[in-house]
Parts: sequence; C-alpha cells; structure tokens
Amino acid sequence: MRTIKQRGEGPAADWRAAVSLARGMVSGQGPVSTGPEVVATIVAIMRGNPDTTFREIQAQVKGRHGVRLTHATVGNIMRRHGLQCGRGSRRLREMEERLLAGKPVSGWFHNKLLEANPALRERERETAGPGERVCVTFFPVATPAGKVFAHVAVDTFGGMAVAEFYRKGTTEAAVDFLHGRVLPFYRREGFLMRAVETNRNTVYYGGGETHVCGVYLKLQGIGHEVRPVAMPAMNGFMEKFKQAFTSGFVQPLRLGRWRGRGRESRPLTEPALTGLREELAKWLFHYNGEEPQEGYRNAGRTPRACWQERRKTLNVEH
Repeated sequence: MRTIKQRGEGPAADWRAAVSLARGMVSGQGPVSTGPEVVATIVAIMRGNPDTTFREIQAQVKGRHGVRLTHATVGNIMRRHGLQCGRGSRRLREMEERLLAGKPVSGWFHNKLLEANPALRERERETAGPGERVCVTFFPVATPAGKVFAHVAVDTFGGMAVAEFYRKGTTEAAVDFLHGRVLPFYRREGFLMRAVETNRNTVYYGGGETHVCGVYLKLQGIGHEVRPVAMPAMNGFMEKFKQAFTSGFVQPLRLGRWRGRGRESRPLTEPALTGLREELAKWLFHYNGEEPQEGYRNAGRTPRACWQERRKTLNVEH
C-alpha cells in the first residue's frame, strides 16, 4: 500500500508568506433541502419504471413521505440524476450512447443531451483518475441570512465536489479555499492534485507569472489550466454540479427560509455563516456519497463509488 502526499501538509502552514516570498513581494439557522429519502424514492421509481409520469411520482412521494412536491422540484431532481420521464427517456439514453460511440446525432438531440448532462461537453478531455483535473470556481449565493460566496472544486473524474461558503469572492478567499479545504480533502482521500482548471476571471488569472493563485499552485506542484476563450467559461462537470447545488440546496433554502425582501443584502453574522457551512457539509456528504448520477460519466454510480473503484485499481491507501 502507498500513501500519497502533497506539498505544504502542515495545518499551520502559512501559504501567504510562501507566496509572497516566491513573488518577491509583500504582498441563523441552517437551510432546509429536499430530504435524501425523498430523492432516493424518486430515483428508485424512475429506474423501476421510466414511463412513470410526473403526477404519478408526486402521488407516490406524497403517499410514502407526506411531502407535496412541485412539478419543477421533481424535474430538477430528475435532471440532477440524468433521468427523464416517459418514452422520450429511452430515446435520450440511446442518443447519448450514439454520441459517446462517435456516431452522428441530430442537432436537436445534441442540444438536449448537453442540457440534461453538461459533463458531456468534456468527453474529449477525459481524465483517468481523481486529481488529474479539478475545476475550481466561485459564485454568489443570496440566502435569507445574507449574501455569501460559494467556492467550489469539482473533480472531472466522477464529479466529486468540495465546497465552502466565504464572505468574499476574492483571490485570497479562493486560495484559502484551496489551501484549507481542497488540498486537505485530497490528502485524506490519498490522491494527488495534479492540475486545477479555472476560468479567466481575475480572481484566478492575469497579471503574468506573479498572480497569487498561479504562484500558490506552482508552490504546491499543481498545474494551472485556464479555460480557452473558445470554450464555455464553466467546465461541464462544474455546470452539472451547479445545477444540482442550485436545485437541491439553494432553492429549498430560499423558498423555505425567506424572511422578507432585501434580507440577502444584510451583513452576515458569524453564527449564520457557521450554520450555512454546517448544512452545506451535510448536503455535500449526501451529494457525493448517496446520489447516483445516471449517464455520462458515472453510469448510475455516486462520485464516491467512482473514486472507491479507482482506488482499488491503483492500490492507494485510504
């Protein structure tokens, strides 16, 4: 068995000092989301009978769990798992198989496939294992407790996600996220981070070789890949995660906890930020380990299941 280590392992390691030296300069209450048992019921229903209608799904969920779901909520859950209602679902699966086999697909079906599963955009750039390409970004989230920024890392092997809420969408917050959340996560899992992919936002890129993010990654021995201008700014795996995050975490939070207009612009208290982070950690545990993802690239496996299978083939200690 072998254990893989990344540079800068010490928990008290000061990344700011190291980056500055390398650059030669000084430089309330948690949210409520759709319960995992409800999600599991919907997935099981659709896998058992893909011809089940939306109304039948809603009726079964209400009968089993006493929960009344809207058409939009059911649709969002199904989209997150690559599921479709009715006879069209089989046709869409057939078209995905054709696309992955390199066979011609009509423009209409091609667009529908990418809408249902944005990760298909990355099929020509497949990675062979965890850590080979980790896409990183951030985006603002308006919550009833105040505005926060979700900093997110998604691995293009299996879609494993790491995320945390910060008060700011800045370079310092982005590097804090990498240093304090992402690298420790990969160390615990026993995998090296080989490359980080970002968009061209100035938080991650620009200013030549002295940009803080680039210097930090270089110090850690991690490559920095920047999305080409000709490609969509957001990696398909990240877009797929954002769809699930928005429908499964943010929307239930806003619908269930809103307390008046304009509340999202108020200063975020420390207890409220702590509560949001705790609930995000619970949701991520469910997303990574309990939500099977249909179609490309997981084929009905959870992100964690994909990693566990790869770990066995690599004989990596965990």
